[in-house]
Amino acid sequence: MLYIFTGSDDFSLKERLKQIKQALGDESLASANTTLLEAKNLTAAELLNYVQTIPFLAPARLVIVNGLLERFEGAKGKTAAKDTANKNSPDEFARALDNLPPTTLAVLLDYTTAKDGDYREKEKVSALATNPLFKIIGSRAEVKHFAPLSAQNLPGWVMQRAKQSSIQMSVPAARLLGRLAGPDLWALSTEIEKLGLYAQGRVIEEADVQAMVGYAQEVNIFSLVDAILDCKVKEAQQSLAAFTSAGGSPGFLLFMLVRQLRLMVRYTALKKRGLKEAEVFKVMGGSEYALRKTASQAVCQNMDSLKNIYTKLLETDLYIKTGRFEPELALSLLVAELCGRK
Repeated sequence: MLYIFTGSDDFSLKERLKQIKQALGDESLASANTTLLEAKNLTAAELLNYVQTIPFLAPARLVIVNGLLERFEGAKGKTAAKDTANKNSPDEFARALDNLPPTTLAVLLDYTTAKDGDYREKEKVSALATNPLFKIIGSRAEVKHFAPLSAQNLPGWVMQRAKQSSIQMSVPAARLLGRLAGPDLWALSTEIEKLGLYAQGRVIEEADVQAMVGYAQEVNIFSLVDAILDCKVKEAQQSLAAFTSAGGSPGFLLFMLVRQLRLMVRYTALKKRGLKEAEVFKVMGGSEYALRKTASQAVCQNMDSLKNIYTKLLETDLYIKTGRFEPELALSLLVAELCGRK
């Protein structure tokens, strides 16, 4: 069986990968019969050798190849497709994946859909159709694209995840948790488990989510910052109301906005230097999710617009410190201005 998994929702992707591994039986034997390959320097001959290897004391072996499709993207992919004499051409890799033994499961992972931010998901999916290797093997593989969940689908995912863990949760609680934590499924999964322990068997309600004040305030500030910089006016206003009602500090919000703005400026500067996405992420460090978010926000801006945002933040700070506006009014005006920018 051949699988092709793409997309930036690495949580759901890895969950599906876990299910495939579990089908191999005993965990220790499954690990011994699982091979993870990086495609950067992989040859077609080496891949053929790995997929043809017989499993050891297990019904099947699992071969996971990361980044193989990416090798044949765009112009370089077209050039490679024309060079049929190349022993590492798309045709050669396709032959290696032809007629897989019934004892081999092969999975091709492609994270390229996340390179330019979540807003490029659809474009990257369309680009996959022109990939010369995918053209050959796509029709005989189970292809699954793991796109990030929309805000509307988060409560349903939270409810389903809680049910899988035998945790009862009300719909309002699921909505609140989804709004606070955002689309980071790793964080959501962790918090569902924490709430389950906190509720000790009873139905989790909104008050239980709100009771986790430390966490709620932390994720609320990130949700608020993202909503403002993504120009989502309704979501930003709701998050601002929740932030201020919980006693959030205006200074802390401005600090977090400036912090994210600096990351966006740094990302933009590194991209202007000609660095590839992977190189930019390596230089900047931090979590993959946070970097993807920064990339999706920065790519919609230029240096002039970033400077304008910084000026607005500085003005708001001065308005609050000089008493020209009450903090809540100053923040409300700031949110309106930033969310209304073009």
